[in-house]
Amino acid sequence: MKILLIGKRGESLTGAGTYDANLARELSRRHDVSVYQGPSDPERQWDLAHCTDLKHLTFSVARRLRCPLVVDAHDYYWIRYHHFFCLDFPLRFLAQKYRRIKYHFLFKRIDGIVLHGKFLYDLYRHPRKYLSFYFGLDYAGIDTRPWPERENLILFVGGDFFRKGLPRLLRAMPRVLEKVPDARLLVIGRDYWYAKALARFLARGLPVEFRYGMPRGEVYRTYSRSKVMVLPSEIEATPIVVAEATMAGVPPILSRVGGHPELVSDNETGFLFSLGDTELLADRIVQCLTDRELSERLVRRGREFMTRFTVNGMMERLEEIYRDVLAAAPRNNRQKERQ
Repeated sequence: MKILLIGKRGESLTGAGTYDANLARELSRRHDVSVYQGPSDPERQWDLAHCTDLKHLTFSVARRLRCPLVVDAHDYYWIRYHHFFCLDFPLRFLAQKYRRIKYHFLFKRIDGIVLHGKFLYDLYRHPRKYLSFYFGLDYAGIDTRPWPERENLILFVGGDFFRKGLPRLLRAMPRVLEKVPDARLLVIGRDYWYAKALARFLARGLPVEFRYGMPRGEVYRTYSRSKVMVLPSEIEATPIVVAEATMAGVPPILSRVGGHPELVSDNETGFLFSLGDTELLADRIVQCLTDRELSERLVRRGREFMTRFTVNGMMERLEEIYRDVLAAAPRNNRQKERQ
């Protein structure tokens, strides 16, 4: 098939960016794929267009397409406003309202929405939505080390520090340091300058290092140095970093929100904690830093679960979705013409 791939310009280090890179690579091996470059591309002849993230789709592009359009959705922040502490919450509130309106009209132009996880699938309202629980991770690029060779390093991986709960992790750090004095926190991710400045201020006096713009390959190598990955998000879907960390031998600790319980079974493949229970978060971190048997058990069982996130699984499911969307294309195109 001739496929137009629409995504974010430039490399994104984690999350949807990892999915973008994997999808572009694998689609190119199976189909004639072109990456969207400019306004003239939608006017060309395509069998299918695939936008890898709903928030990067514009109405002008969707309207000009003359072929079926498949879109991935990785978040649900536009569906409901969830308040949490951050400097730009008024802008987030307005952006959420804008996206609700924007997506209402975009949905009429979308022939299929791919949703990564049951939590997202149940929230979305679209006549042709598809559940896909595959990310197509390339595990060959992830290093592993034995537990004794790892540092007492805590990882926080991902941009948007305040949505992902970095202040909560910082509040837990003093309790962690009481039990493990040489513990350190490494924050990997990008954010706006004001969010980075406030995060550094909140981390003052703590053994915290911030790294912005770390290449994905270096992120993978950093997993193998650490003993635990913490993602105490305020609001979250199904983050890819959980699978990456697990496959690198790092047990994950996640807040009990959104799609997190789909990725981690508490005390089986990692730990879940309730928002606000900072003491439990700290205690779980200490356990992962000090208890080799526990950590290795969590990782072993987690890997058994995460093996489903394969390239073949992702592509087989995506091909099924493409076939279904193309089969319904004549009817959907007639509906678009009337809108």
